[in-house]
Amino acid sequence: MVPLGFDPAHPPAQEMAAILRRNLDRNYGCKVFFAGSPVMGIRIPRETAGMITAEDAWKISSILSSKADSIRKEEISSVFVLGDESLIEMDFSSLESLALLGRRSAEGGSCDLPEILNQFAKTLVRTCSKSAASGRRAEVLAAGKRGRYVRARIPRGKTDDIALAPTIRAALARPGGIGSGGVVIREEDLREKVRRRKASTLVGIVLDSSFSMEEWGSVAEKVVMELLKDAYQRRDRVALVSCSGREAKVVLPFTPSVETARRHLDDIEYAGTTPLASGLLKGSALLAQEQEKDPSATPILVLITDGTANVPIDLVTDPCLEVEEIASEIARSGLHLLVVDVGAAGSDLARKIAIEAGGRYVKTLRPSQEEIYAAIKGEQMEASGTRVQRRPGVRSSPIRRRPGG
Repeated sequence: MVPLGFDPAHPPAQEMAAILRRNLDRNYGCKVFFAGSPVMGIRIPRETAGMITAEDAWKISSILSSKADSIRKEEISSVFVLGDESLIEMDFSSLESLALLGRRSAEGGSCDLPEILNQFAKTLVRTCSKSAASGRRAEVLAAGKRGRYVRARIPRGKTDDIALAPTIRAALARPGGIGSGGVVIREEDLREKVRRRKASTLVGIVLDSSFSMEEWGSVAEKVVMELLKDAYQRRDRVALVSCSGREAKVVLPFTPSVETARRHLDDIEYAGTTPLASGLLKGSALLAQEQEKDPSATPILVLITDGTANVPIDLVTDPCLEVEEIASEIARSGLHLLVVDVGAAGSDLARKIAIEAGGRYVKTLRPSQEEIYAAIKGEQMEASGTRVQRRPGVRSSPIRRRPGG
């Protein structure tokens, strides 16, 4: 793979075209380059890319066949077909369809290749190429027309998001697909676009706000504010549950609003005992409720504690055993759990919660906003990249305590 010699985050269109032409033989040169993500360049011996002929499409078909074993087409983000004066960008499936149309045209079919090429094209001139950041968010299947087009499928019911190239390819594969007037498309030939979009995360923070956590109060609140500052761009939402007194309470419902968060965070008081079991239950229920609105979002429960639990939900139950039991239920619910232990010496209970829930345990070295923030952001990246794709309508279930246990 050949790296292009410019900043892949902001390549000028003219510079991209010039570099591609310098690296490609005018007589159907073809290479895969890296411009933030893999892109393929194909040069044709024409002044303008739009004047493609059946011969050109046939040559492209031969190139694709010869490189089939070495090209991982699912990784190629864009294809650039270049003439001497212009370039056209398309996706790889459109290039394959164009090659197939060219072969049919050369065999005597009737196809207006320049017109079809323009229909396949994303744009006549590529103006930018976004680089793939390290640790970028995973993508999930998107409903409707939002998101990046990645492949096509047979429609599941009515659709208005038609994938043109696969539809034409399906028509050509059917007997009678080419008529005297060109390609004949029937209803059974239609293919719809499958789109993907960046996965959002729901971060439910359960904060131990007992008296022993007072020195951590301002640090935790700053972390929440930092998470909210980039929530809008990433489509994330943040909520906060406070654990003190007899039972936990929802201090901040799920929101992307910094101003709303600031008003609610001022209401937190650090005093009293630690109803940790109540906090984990309320946090998980809050996440399940929010995920019902957005089933594709990744639910993450973050527990910030010094590792004490002294108020059970059931008065006759040991509070630590109760917390461990709820942690086991969290594992079965499908939530991602991150336990941030801020205790001076570390807490066995905090470790057990993470183990029972199948989550991650992080021990901080000092009261650091940066350390907690980095742990949560790391969990967001990891959870988004490894989570199981859920079918629409399937969500994490709220954890419910059984009577008496």
